[in-house]
Amino acid sequence: MKKGMGWPIGVAMILASTVVANVVVMKIANNDPSFSVEPDYYRKAVHFDSTMAQQQRNLSLGWGIDTQIDSIGDGTHTRLSIRLRDASSYPLPGARVAVMARFNARANDTLTAVLTEEAPGTYVTTLPIARPGEWEVRVDATHGSQRFSASSRVTAVRSDVARHTPR
Repeated sequence: MKKGMGWPIGVAMILASTVVANVVVMKIANNDPSFSVEPDYYRKAVHFDSTMAQQQRNLSLGWGIDTQIDSIGDGTHTRLSIRLRDASSYPLPGARVAVMARFNARANDTLTAVLTEEAPGTYVTTLPIARPGEWEVRVDATHGSQRFSASSRVTAVRSDVARHTPR
């Protein structure tokens, strides 16, 4: 090696290690399930006026939802139920109800389902909910020509009572 080549090689090695470190950090950041980006956010931004119009329709309909997640057992079949009610707080039967649920601490992992009507105005499904804690549930309900959308937060808890026993 020529005399004086150590500095250029050292600088090149530092630059190369910086590139490698940046690639590693990008891989970690993109694979983190707790980091979430709103799906299709650009389309939603472009259609913001229709989103606001839907919120106005939601208000004028006066419909409401009650969301419930049963206690988590084995984490593969947790029951989610939505009670849909009209402006007079009566059950609203015969709707098509779809949900998107996400655990707040792992918001990049979403669960979706179309619910079936179990009783008038009560719609249910089972989802693989395995984590206790705060869940966001986005509901999209259609009844006839009317469409209603809402979001709610619900807390999922484990069914085992051993976790409450002081040690």
